[in-house]
Amino acid sequence: MTKQNFRSMNNRVVALGLVMALGPLTALSFGTKYADEETWERAQAALETAQPRDDFSVYGSPDGTPAYAADKSLTDVLSGAGIFSKFESALEAAKLTAELDGTGSYTVLVPTNDAFAKLPQEQLEAIMSDPEALAKLVSNHVIPSRITATEMIQAATSPVRDLNDRKIAIDNRGHLAVNGAEIVRPNIFTRNGVVHVVDRVIL
Repeated sequence: MTKQNFRSMNNRVVALGLVMALGPLTALSFGTKYADEETWERAQAALETAQPRDDFSVYGSPDGTPAYAADKSLTDVLSGAGIFSKFESALEAAKLTAELDGTGSYTVLVPTNDAFAKLPQEQLEAIMSDPEALAKLVSNHVIPSRITATEMIQAATSPVRDLNDRKIAIDNRGHLAVNGAEIVRPNIFTRNGVVHVVDRVIL
């Protein structure tokens, strides 16, 4: 093998190694001096399809109401899943079901039945038997506007208020949390708002 052929083969090995070890985008940053046609095409294809990393992409931010949610109300979502039955009962007792089934726009932070089970039994019974306390508790979980999880992240320093006109504390350090309740399932869309499932009851 001639010295020239050896150098050419060695350069191709180096270029291929860059692609495999550092990724095609990194290899591109070194230029194309040592890249043969096949290596260049692979790197160029990766550049064209590459997407920026978004650590909060799990929360999503679709524009408008998705087609699948066009005929579903907030109460349809709650009644369609057995894990929200305690919150659904609280809504009915607080006489807020009709409001969340209407034409307004709301964000509902819905605790699961397991979240309710974390409350001391006596405290839960006291709340459920007191209409005023129950209405206040339910209102702690309702925001009178449609706010996606991504919008919450962006509005972490802006005032967001619940139906009680209480300012909501939004924490986006790590997992997104609202008033100390972590959002474990974001962005369940409906025709009149959005549901975010939370892991505890907001008192």
